[in-house]
Amino acid sequence: MADGSLARRYARALLSIGQEGGLLDTLSTELHGVQSVLDLGGGELRSALSNPGITLAERRAVLEAVLGKLDLHANSGNFLRLLLDKGRFFALDDIIREFGVLSDEIAGRVRATVTTAKPLTKALSAKVAKSLEDATGKTVEVTYEVDADVIGGLVAKVGDTVYDASIRSRLIELQAAIGAGHVAEA
Repeated sequence: MADGSLARRYARALLSIGQEGGLLDTLSTELHGVQSVLDLGGGELRSALSNPGITLAERRAVLEAVLGKLDLHANSGNFLRLLLDKGRFFALDDIIREFGVLSDEIAGRVRATVTTAKPLTKALSAKVAKSLEDATGKTVEVTYEVDADVIGGLVAKVGDTVYDASIRSRLIELQAAIGAGHVAEA
């Protein structure tokens, strides 16, 4: 994991480039795609590009071969070359994460993960997204996950805030209340 200030500095520089050219979404999409490519085959490509034991010229040749196969905007390719040349390729994931946070702030967007016991219908997914947008006052990009341990209801994580309306959490609260003797007798 890279130092947070290092990742933020590079992310801010990339953000500046993206804003000037109106390319924030393009850069984000392309760099996430590069991440996926680097993870293929157990991440050997990522390891090779970050390995100081391989000469810079060899790592450049590998990166150029990869870039030749991808249809990236020149700014994305140049950014990856810069990271390689500066010995910062190891920080790519952290930089992309920081870039996402910064570009989301600019766009008035937040990311949320909603976990339910069973997949939601499209109508219910839209209703959940609308409720989260109303609660945050921002556009919400929702990722839905299924976890049977939720039992029922849902758990929504928006940034650092967790909205837990799951049956599982209610059962845990009830169990704790019973164990502490805080349940009123009928």
